[in-house]
Amino acid sequence: MSAVVSVDLPWFAKATRKVGAPAAFVAALVMSVPGEIHLAEVAGWSPGYARLMPVCVSVYAASAAVMADVARRFDLPGRKSAQIGAILALILAIFAQDISHLLQLGYMGTSATLVKCVSAIPGLVVAHLLHMGRGPRETAIEVEAPDAPESDEDQEDGQLSLIDIETGEPRPRRGKRGRRGRPALPPEVVEAAAEEIRAKGERVTGAALGDALGLSRRTGSRYLGKLSHPEAETG
Repeated sequence: MSAVVSVDLPWFAKATRKVGAPAAFVAALVMSVPGEIHLAEVAGWSPGYARLMPVCVSVYAASAAVMADVARRFDLPGRKSAQIGAILALILAIFAQDISHLLQLGYMGTSATLVKCVSAIPGLVVAHLLHMGRGPRETAIEVEAPDAPESDEDQEDGQLSLIDIETGEPRPRRGKRGRRGRPALPPEVVEAAAEEIRAKGERVTGAALGDALGLSRRTGSRYLGKLSHPEAETG
């Protein structure tokens, strides 16, 4: 079974992911705008509508790639055709630049076939995006995970234990202040604390049980619900 290891990336790797990659992405989109607008104008669109062509080509190609990857990872409907469409979208974005620059520099001329192909781009984009939009109504992914020891700190901050998507095993997560969450107390320890409270003639409440166990009132209330004694009371 593979172990889950936490890796701290060096500062330049973090900077590349947070700054470098987004900057390159934006630059590539901006540089593709003139060629795609020119290609739309060659196909007969007016300048106002031609400015929308970069959205139909470059932005669409980026969106299709992300949606196809998500469909593949989580086995969503239409994942294979989504991947094929994403590849075709990338090819379209590349050739749109090539054709536009060839036209601008006089290496090729326009033709009826070129006009027809460029004119069909918006309709094809709409059809493919509607196809890739199919999926489950809920975006959360449900996985079966083995029972794991409960953590008081996990319960305190209202977070669930992380599950390794590859192994299906619970990941060790750190609680507040970098400490690992404490494992759940054994039932006999909780029962003993409840008996001590009853021996004093007091009610077994969440607050009283938490004080007896050295935990918070909220955690005490959680353990209170697990007591087997019928006289256990909430509070």
